[in-house]
Formats: sequence, structure tokens, C-alpha cells
Amino acid sequence: MDVGRDLQSCTTTLVDAQLFLDGHTVRLIDTPGFSDTYLSDTEVLKRIASYLEGMYRAGVKLSGIVYLHKLTNDKMVGSARKNLQMYRKLVGRKGLQNVVLASTKAQLVHDPTEAEHRHHQLETIYWKDMKDEGSKVWKYDGERETALRIVRSIMGNHPRALQIQRELVNEHKDLLQTAAGAELNAELLAERRKKDAELAEVKRLQEEERVEMKKEREEERQQAQAEQETIRREAETARQNDRKLHAELLERQLAKAKEASEEREQRWRLEQEEVLESNAREFERMREERDMAERKSRREQEALSRYREEQQMQHINQADWQRQQGYGDNAAVGFFAWSSALLALPLLI
Repeated sequence: MDVGRDLQSCTTTLVDAQLFLDGHTVRLIDTPGFSDTYLSDTEVLKRIASYLEGMYRAGVKLSGIVYLHKLTNDKMVGSARKNLQMYRKLVGRKGLQNVVLASTKAQLVHDPTEAEHRHHQLETIYWKDMKDEGSKVWKYDGERETALRIVRSIMGNHPRALQIQRELVNEHKDLLQTAAGAELNAELLAERRKKDAELAEVKRLQEEERVEMKKEREEERQQAQAEQETIRREAETARQNDRKLHAELLERQLAKAKEASEEREQRWRLEQEEVLESNAREFERMREERDMAERKSRREQEALSRYREEQQMQHINQADWQRQQGYGDNAAVGFFAWSSALLALPLLI
């Protein structure tokens, strides 16, 4: 198995490897995580669901499920939250007793106290309800012996079906109807609603800006007109009082005021055109983003709805699946390794 060491995802398919330990054959199954570099969340879910469904139909159940979270992330970012949420939907409440939640990469955190603090947060906040349901929490330090202890802690578990396996096989649900599929669909819909709301908010702000600009310019225009009217009246009074020079001076002043007013009006029109063009570009950009999100959402929903049809086309029966995956007649001790970060356990192979 490959192990990723950079920011890009390493696992894009489910990878199955064997470990011989204490007289047992342990199957290690590495999976891609959600928010993958190369795969859409829908494709990740379809690949995992297809593998798990084939396994369950072949009569093979998992002894344990390992979830790894690297402590080098100083915050519980969105991708990690999504992985954990989808993980719970896949496993289900009944499967939590076979779950191992392990923190990794503590040795890469600059301050050991900070690493311990981050692990404590995971255990007491983000993983608390799963731990209360029977999940085990470990600290994986990168050492072979620690990994072996984690594996041995799983080998004695009673194999259980995951929630998504029961939903697909026993309850004959489509992938979109499963808890994991519904969760992913809800996220897609939420993203579309978010884009719609952002677009509506931009439109509202732009309209408010347009109204405010119009109001300000109307106030300035009225003020300029009032000043010009004052000058005109003074000029008229000067002429009536036979103060020709003063009247001419006021008329020149009035002409300059009108010229300045026309220049200001021209400048306003240009500024308004620039603002309107800029707003139109921004609105069009966000509208395109909204449309792209909507098209993506529809594609993902269609892909989820085609899952059952694609599975039926494969015509995989129990014997076929066992032969393809290399399972013999004797049931193997297996567990499922799920990683939101770097998968360390395959280093044991």
C-alpha cells in the first residue's frame, strides 16, 4: 500500500492487503476519504458502498473499523468533520463497538503539550459520543508495536455488519436512501442553497448601493441647484440696483457653477457606469458559481441514483466476490481502515 506524505490524497481506490498475525490472516482495507484531491464525494461513497455491499453479500463481515486523524491539523477543519460525519453514517450506531478512533502524527507537533491537548479535544469533544457508544480511542505514535496492539485489540471483536451494508442488502435501499447517501445529498442541497443565498445577498447589497448612490447624488444636485439659484437671484438684484460690474461678476460665477455642475454630473455618470459594470461582473461570476454548484449537485444526485443500476449490471454473486477479493473458504479476520489523513497501519505489511 502507498502511504501519502504530502497535501494530495494518496488513496483513490480501496486497497486490500494481508497481514499474518498470531496465526490469523488479517485483511487491511484502505479507503479514500471524503474531500479527496481527485475524486468527488459521490464517487468515494459509491466505491466504498460497492465494496462493502459485495463483502456483505459474500457473507464477510468486518471485525473492526479504524479511523485515523492526524494531530498536525491544529483545528477540526471542514474535510475532517465531513469524514467523521460520513464515517458515522456508514458505520451506524450498532457498529460503533468495533470502531477504533486513533490520533496520529503527535511526534510531528512542535509542542508535545499541544499534541496532548489536541488529542484530548478529540477524545472529549469530537469523539465523545462515539466513545460513549463503545468505540475505543488510541494514540498511534508511528511505532510498529503500537500498530500491532491496535490490530490485536480488533481481532477479538465479534464481526458486525455496518449500517450501510444492512441498508443496501437487507433493506434493499438505493444508495441515495441510505443514511450516508442522504447525508451527502443534504450537503449538496445545502451548498446549492448557500450559493443561492450568497447570490441574493450580493444582489440586495448592490441594489442598496445603487439606491444610496442615487440618493447622495440627488442631494448634491439639489444643493448645487440651490447655490446656483442664490447666485442668479443676487445677479438679478444687482442688475436691478444698477450694479453692472457686480452683476457681471455674479453671472460669471453662475456660469462656472453650472459648468462645474455639468462636469460633476458627467463624472457621476461615469462612476455609476463603472460601478454598475463591476457589480454586473461580480453578479455574473457568482451566478456562474451558483449554476456550476447546481449542475454539480444534479450530477452527483444522478450518480447516486444510478448506483443500484450499476451494481445490477456487474452481476457479482458471493462466489465471484470471494474469488475476486482472494477470500478462501475460511473466513478471514478483517478490518476496515478509514483515514481522514495519512494511513499508517499498512506499513505493517
